[in-house]
Amino acid sequence: MATKIRQSNLDASVVSGHTALGETANSSDSILIFDASSGTLKKVTRSNFISKPPTFSSVSPTTAQSGDGTGNHTFVVTGTNFVAGTTIALKNTSGGSISFDSQTLNSSTQITGVIAKSSMPDSGEPYDIVITGPDGSATGADQININASPTFVTSAGSLGTFAEQTTISTIDIVAFDPESAGNVSFEFQSGSLPAGLSSTTVHENGVSKLRITGTLSTDVSGVVTTNFTIRAVDTASNVTSRAFSIIEAPAGVQSFTSSGTFSVPAGITTVNVLVVAGGGAGGSNMGGGGGAGGLIFMPNSPVTPGGTVTVTVGDGGPVPGNTGQDSVFGTLTAKGGGGGGGPGGQGEDGGSGGGSAHNANPTAGGQATQPTQSGNSGAYGFGNPGGSAGQNTPYRSGGGGGANAAGGNAPGADGGGGKSYTIADGTTSVTYAGGGGGKGQNSGGGQGSGGPGGGGAGGPSGTAGQANKGGGGGGSGWSPEGGGQAGAGGKGIVIVRYPGS
Repeated sequence: MATKIRQSNLDASVVSGHTALGETANSSDSILIFDASSGTLKKVTRSNFISKPPTFSSVSPTTAQSGDGTGNHTFVVTGTNFVAGTTIALKNTSGGSISFDSQTLNSSTQITGVIAKSSMPDSGEPYDIVITGPDGSATGADQININASPTFVTSAGSLGTFAEQTTISTIDIVAFDPESAGNVSFEFQSGSLPAGLSSTTVHENGVSKLRITGTLSTDVSGVVTTNFTIRAVDTASNVTSRAFSIIEAPAGVQSFTSSGTFSVPAGITTVNVLVVAGGGAGGSNMGGGGGAGGLIFMPNSPVTPGGTVTVTVGDGGPVPGNTGQDSVFGTLTAKGGGGGGGPGGQGEDGGSGGGSAHNANPTAGGQATQPTQSGNSGAYGFGNPGGSAGQNTPYRSGGGGGANAAGGNAPGADGGGGKSYTIADGTTSVTYAGGGGGKGQNSGGGQGSGGPGGGGAGGPSGTAGQANKGGGGGGSGWSPEGGGQAGAGGKGIVIVRYPGS
């Protein structure tokens, strides 16, 4: 017998006709095949001849911790029929395929894959495992979830600018665990708080907060920025880090009683500013009270460090019944108070309106022209109308409007009250922009009080509105001998405090 069976020696009809099996071959039976790559015949056991696609059994772990989002995840996939060339991959909920950075075929039943944590965000969970071999593929659906890191609510960067020695009641850095209602703890990854401040962790309604309180204890000669990084840690030891800062600046306040220029200190980006216009003068001969100057209080008004801001301080209106002048800080304009009405006349419009004088017909007071609008976390710009005058005895005129209230109508002709702020020294409450009182006939007409905040009283001779408060002047009376002189409006003021706190 020849040592080799050549293809030319084979008779296919003889082979098929005389050796064909009538039953299914066993897995141990051998099959003769022609290897085209080598041009030779080979004997193959049936169990190795049949294609065997891979199968999926499990993956470990099924929940991966995101940690700080750096480093790698390692997964071990088990199944069957893993042969050379078999690979594993991930599929996210959007159907996108994600390759492992490296993988190792450990055996016919196990493959280990390594992938960067950044490649598996929690937004893609649950992830499928896809196994691909030479003879087919298998998928394990919804196998891997990602335990996400804590999420900061508080934006990175500055937590605020504060004056030296300022007491900080509460600054909260807020974070939460997106996977559950579990609490988050905080730790300093780097840096520390400014001297005098301390922190504690509080949990409120499923939200965790690093609460900063205390009094800044350092006197600073210039702007000082303290940087620190906070790490939020959830119960699964996932972490997220965020950098913050607190800025300290020398305390400063500048009061302008005449026009000038405010020079913004280096490092100061916001200021608290009070702008009060000049008050209106009272009217003569049963005249109405002068309206207070319009008032603006703007916290955290933006300024440019090292820049300048033009300041105008308005004078009070001269007698009788003239309107006060505007006060200005940059783009903020407080309108001068309206003058009180003279004999039989109506009060003038202004920041706050002037009160009307006694008339044969009831006459409304002047209107407020100071707009009240929202901005910088509150309302700014305040003014009110003047009081109206009556036509009957006791012949009394209306009071001027104030920043906080309208002027009184005749016969209750007191000036409207102003508004109070502690901006001047940081602690003492001072009232500004009160309206002037009205006055009637000297005999039996009575006289109105000036509104709190520098408003002048009505009288036989009205008193002037208080200077540097923008108060309205008081109206003067009438008598057969002639009335006295009305009160002039009070000069305005501009006060700037920094840093905005």
